[in-house]
Amino acid sequence: MRRDEPRYQIGVAARMLECHPQTLRLYEREGLIEPFRSGGGVRLYCDADIELLRRIQRFTQEMGVNLAGVSIILRLIDQIEELQDEVGALRDHIDCGPKALGPARVEARRRSVRVRIEDARDREA
Repeated sequence: MRRDEPRYQIGVAARMLECHPQTLRLYEREGLIEPFRSGGGVRLYCDADIELLRRIQRFTQEMGVNLAGVSIILRLIDQIEELQDEVGALRDHIDCGPKALGPARVEARRRSVRVRIEDARDREA
C-alpha cells in the first residue's frame, strides 16, 4: 500500500491521533494539512497525512508552538529538504563533471590552473 493513498475518514483519523475531528478541521483551515476530498466532499487522510498530523501534535502539545509557528516550521523543513536535494544533485554533477569532460580535457584544465598559479607567483615576485 502507498503512503499517499487516501483511506481514513476524519473520524478514524481523529481516533488514530487521539484528538477531536474539529482539531483536524482547524488544521485544515489554518493551511497545515490538505486532505483528499472524495467526490462527495468527504475528507480522506492518507498515511503521510497522519504522519504530518502527528508531527503537528508534537510541535503544539510537547513543544508549545502555536499554529502560526507550526506553519513557519513546516515551510522551513520543506525548504531545507528541497535544498538538501539540490545540494545532492549538485554533488552528483560535480562528481560526474571531470569524468564527462574526458581525460584530455581534465589535463588541459589542470595545465590552465598551473599557469594561473605561476602567473600569480610572478606578479608577487
